[in-house]
Amino acid sequence: MIKLLISTVLLFLINFYTLSFTSNIGTTLNMSSFQGKKVMLVNIASGSRYINQLEQLQQLQQQYAGSIVVIVFPSNSFGNENKSDQAIKDLCKNTYHSSFVIAAKSDVIGPGMNSVYSWLAHAEKNGQMNAIVDNDFEKFIIGKDGMIAAAYSSAVRPLDSSIIQVINSDF
Repeated sequence: MIKLLISTVLLFLINFYTLSFTSNIGTTLNMSSFQGKKVMLVNIASGSRYINQLEQLQQLQQQYAGSIVVIVFPSNSFGNENKSDQAIKDLCKNTYHSSFVIAAKSDVIGPGMNSVYSWLAHAEKNGQMNAIVDNDFEKFIIGKDGMIAAAYSSAVRPLDSSIIQVINSDF
């Protein structure tokens, strides 16, 4: 009975590196292309009170380019993103000189959430936790093993020592 239950649970787990998402320019990006690096996922919104964190996300991407890939997911899930994909891209590139990956605008909560955030939100998919997003600029670090290594609230800035510690760790 226990073996059957374990087998059933394992059938529903989804490996992070099998996920994909649509980029801000309409191409499909596979998470498998980031295998061997840590990945930071951040849901962003240009109208959020945390918008100035984009500067630190860019600094983080530059300083730790060999160790982590930053992927931002623009979303209006909390009513703070009214810009189009092109306007979001322009803001990130022109104001923050971003080199991080920008996903297409999508939902990060609710029934229409994108597949990456659906994986984060369901322990039966990721094998660890129900990581429900409560606000813009929440941060998740996926370890080299494809598992959730850390989760941070909006208030934790991208260059916070706790984030840097996870980036510099071996997992």
